[in-house]
Amino acid sequence: MQKNPMDMIKKIKIWVAAGELSEAAGEHAALWLTDPRFAASMEEIKSLIRAGDLNELEDAFRTRIEFGTGGIRGPMGPGPNRINLRTVGEAAQGIARYVLKSGSDAPRRGVVIAHDTRNNSKAFANELASVLAGNGIRASIFEGCRSSPELSFAVRSTSAVAGVVISASHNPPGDNGIKVYWSDGGQVVPPHDRNIIAEVNAVSEVRKLDFDQAIEEGLIGILDRAVDTRYHRELASLSLRPERRIRVVYTPLHGVGLTSVLPALEILGYKDLHVVPSQAKPDGDFPTVPGGVANPEDPRALAVAVREAAETEADLVIASDPDADRLGCAVPDCSAGWNAPLEDLALNGNQIGAVLCHYILKTKKKRRELPADGFVAKTIVTTDLTSIIAHAFGATVVDDLLVGFKYIGSLIDDLPTDAEFLFGAEESHGYLTGTFTRDKDAAVAAVLLCECAATLKARGRTLRDYLDEIYAQYGYFREIQQSVVRTGARGSRDIVHVMESLRSRPPRQIGGRNIEEIIDRRTGKALNPHTGAVRTMDGQKGDVIAFTFTPAGHTRVTARPSGTEPKIKYYVSAASVDHPHLCGAGLHETKDAVDGLASRILSGMVDEAESRLGRINP
Repeated sequence: MQKNPMDMIKKIKIWVAAGELSEAAGEHAALWLTDPRFAASMEEIKSLIRAGDLNELEDAFRTRIEFGTGGIRGPMGPGPNRINLRTVGEAAQGIARYVLKSGSDAPRRGVVIAHDTRNNSKAFANELASVLAGNGIRASIFEGCRSSPELSFAVRSTSAVAGVVISASHNPPGDNGIKVYWSDGGQVVPPHDRNIIAEVNAVSEVRKLDFDQAIEEGLIGILDRAVDTRYHRELASLSLRPERRIRVVYTPLHGVGLTSVLPALEILGYKDLHVVPSQAKPDGDFPTVPGGVANPEDPRALAVAVREAAETEADLVIASDPDADRLGCAVPDCSAGWNAPLEDLALNGNQIGAVLCHYILKTKKKRRELPADGFVAKTIVTTDLTSIIAHAFGATVVDDLLVGFKYIGSLIDDLPTDAEFLFGAEESHGYLTGTFTRDKDAAVAAVLLCECAATLKARGRTLRDYLDEIYAQYGYFREIQQSVVRTGARGSRDIVHVMESLRSRPPRQIGGRNIEEIIDRRTGKALNPHTGAVRTMDGQKGDVIAFTFTPAGHTRVTARPSGTEPKIKYYVSAASVDHPHLCGAGLHETKDAVDGLASRILSGMVDEAESRLGRINP
């Protein structure tokens, strides 16, 4: 067993010489074993070497973790391509450098820091605060875990220059990360994101002040609980109707939701609330969630809450993710109750978004509070049903936004002075109304979804009934997606190859259906493959390509690499309004036909992409 770092380095050199480890990975691993800056990770590195874990050594040390447009996110562990105290410190130093360039009052206004319940989140938050303090910037930190949307609120409420959340959202328990917000309370967008990336990449030295010393010197302060009170009051102010008689089971999935979702519902007077006991305790391992993935997008994450709902005869299940910016829900089946399969009980993100959009606009219209110049926003992979609903109520719709709720948040500041932001949605269970926070918020969604369900229950109806009424009026939409994971260096190359191949040699058919138009968001161009006609697209550019199958474009498939995980995602939308011939005698028959179409398109898209990989990976 090697104990001396030099013995470890000899082993590394043998692997490099044998071609079992890249030169870059070997050089970085040797540096981390000998440089005092990385002393905190030395024992973990030695363990990897003793175990001969070449795959982990290669992936962790081959390259440096990329600070993306919103921050960094990835597996925790030693190495420059992992989340650890050193990489967090380097990111913090880059953020500090940019904050100092933003104005002479920046050090005084400072940066607000929040963290979720993940393992090491508090330690990373303290490290971030210490680095900011070491650069003379005041850091305000919550006394415990808080939600990402409350961080957004706190940035605006305290007039801070920026904010940072330590969280990996709904990623697996081994991951963590950093999300950066600017003074408007939204996640950073151009030019701030590019400028912060440049500063992080230029870091050679991390300046840091001892945490306790920084508190004594007033460079680190604990936020007053008054921030929580103001935030909860703003959440309660979103209420549109008085109905509260509904039995709700809520699970924070071991995350921070008890600091936001639960207080908001309690303030509003919901008396029949049942928090899932086994999932109420903050725990970064997410031990009661299947696979440890606390993602309310996945119906399996709702399994424990659904069992609680069956025992208590609840009307509704709601669940928030670890940093409480996403909300999922389940509704009993009309015939089987809570005994139906989980995938039949859960509403997907597009369905929840359509329900919330319709409820907000319809109720505001009834109360004569629907503005003449109201705006609804969504991302390009979110259901067009939301846009159709919004248009029907006379709202202006912005539906060409890139994936990422930060683009919805930034839209609010760009609206005309006489315009009112009504609602924003993204398919991955992110929703917002009101402007006191500029990020998707599980508590915002919970307030309005529970109220909608209570209002419906008073009339003998359910959310499922309401959704079917929306389909009957505006058309049935079915959205499904599949993510293909590609890890490591080869996986990154595969993802790039698939996207470039789809651009350079686009298919003429997918799933047996002719392609009407090819929309490339990177170039901002849309091509008709049959006529060669090209039109220019509005909206920001990004690595996204979509294939539409109808003139209206509601039926389409979109491919995009994930910005936070090693995967490529395929999003399919199919709509009855595009295919009147598919509509059956009733809604049930229409659903079956459109669902089948969506499945054929998705399988065709995945097969098409995988066939292109086969040409380079025999």
